Amino acid sequence: MGAVVLAAGAGRRMGGVPKPLLRRDGEPLLLRQIRLLAHAGAGHIAVVLGHHAGRLAPVLERAAPLLHARLRWVANPAPDDGPASSLRCGLAALPAALDTVLVVLGDQPLLQEGDTEAIVQAWRTRADGVALVVPVHAQAPGHPLALGPVVRAAVEQGQAVRDWRRDHPGQVQTVAAAHARYTTDVDTPEALQRLAREHGVVLAWEP
Repeated sequence: MGAVVLAAGAGRRMGGVPKPLLRRDGEPLLLRQIRLLAHAGAGHIAVVLGHHAGRLAPVLERAAPLLHARLRWVANPAPDDGPASSLRCGLAALPAALDTVLVVLGDQPLLQEGDTEAIVQAWRTRADGVALVVPVHAQAPGHPLALGPVVRAAVEQGQAVRDWRRDHPGQVQTVAAAHARYTTDVDTPEALQRLAREHGVVLAWEP
């Protein structure tokens, strides 16, 4: 099983700063995501960098020797082309033979151990013909996604997961979540305040 972490954005609504470096309990969100993926069984993890590659890559270099997974990072040469472009870069960095790939964002502060495992379990027990598993909370799709070779091939040929999902509803399995951990990321300073107010989670920038 492999995983792609999307961390190529500019963070413009946050003031042009690298959101994956926000720290929860002293740990950058980017490393938190990688740790949770490795704990869930991802043996190959590709991180897609972009606008803030120069600041994120040194963090990954320090973390790589400590992981029980193969960690790679690649730069999306056109990060403003959107998540589908970054996902293609990440998939290209993973072994072609993987039958399962998880996809997460680099700035999800609420995911916990067990959340990713729940998606992996849903994937492993999916109905015949299902090619994509998506967590959903309050009708909003979240991450991590779990996808197999069918969706991977579509993305590699230029299609966005969102569009594939729309075009193939019969091959999509959703996982209903009673919590917002799958659907919460941090895009603005107001989101940081709401996170602290509603969830008691305070994020801090690296010292």
